[in-house]
Amino acid sequence: MRIQSDKIDNDSVVSRSKEWGNLSQSVQYCLEKVPSADSHILDIGCNTGSLMYNLSLRGFKHVYGIDIEENKIEEGRLIYPELVDKLEKYNGTTLPYENDSFDVVTMFDVIEHIEGVRELLGTEIRRVLKKGGLLIFQTPNKITNIPWEILIHRSFNFYKNYHVSLQTYTSLRRLLGTSGFVEVTIEKREILSDYYLQQLRSYVGILAYPVLLLWKYMPSPCSPNFWGCCVNGKDT
Repeated sequence: MRIQSDKIDNDSVVSRSKEWGNLSQSVQYCLEKVPSADSHILDIGCNTGSLMYNLSLRGFKHVYGIDIEENKIEEGRLIYPELVDKLEKYNGTTLPYENDSFDVVTMFDVIEHIEGVRELLGTEIRRVLKKGGLLIFQTPNKITNIPWEILIHRSFNFYKNYHVSLQTYTSLRRLLGTSGFVEVTIEKREILSDYYLQQLRSYVGILAYPVLLLWKYMPSPCSPNFWGCCVNGKDT
C-alpha cells in the first residue's frame, strides 16, 4: 500500500524510521550549503533515506542514497516509496555510479565509521563528484567523542568497534586536503537544542544544560561535532 506523501513547513522534518543522527540539523545544513534545488545529490550512508526524503519534500528532485546495510535500503524502499529507484546497496568498495554524476555528496555521521576513509574520499567520492562539486559532512570530534563513548558504554574499547576513523579538527582538515579537496570549511552548529539536551540528560541529568552551554562558547576545534563542506578541486 502506498504511503501518503507528507507536507511540512520549513522548520520540521519527517522520519518514518529510527534515526541515529540529528536529522533536523542535517536537513537545515544541506539547505544552507547545496547550491541549487536542481543539484544532483548523493547521500552516502543514507540509512533508510530520511535525509533524501526531506530534501525531496523541499523541491530537490535529484536525490540518491547508498548504504552498506541491505536491510536499511529495503526498509527505505518500503517506507519511502517515492525513493524506491533512488536507494542502492553499496558494496563498500565501488560506488555504483558513473564518473562526474553528482554536484553534491553528503556524509552525515559516516566518516568516523569508514576504515580507510582517505582512499574512499580521494578515489571513489571524487570520481563520482563533478570537478568543483561539493562534499558536505558532519562527523564527531575525536577529543570529545571518546570520553562520551566510554561514558555511555562503560567501556574503554567498545567504541573502537564502530568509530574507526575519528578525527580532530586538525586531522580532519588534513584528511580532506590530502584527499584532493580545497576550500575546506569546518564549523560548529547550534548545540543548545532539544536533540542534544535529550541525549545528554540520559547520562548527566540536570548537568546537561550547563555542559551544553559551556560547549556553545567553545571554539570550533572543541565542538562535539564538526560540520563542514569542501570542493572537489583537483583532477582525478
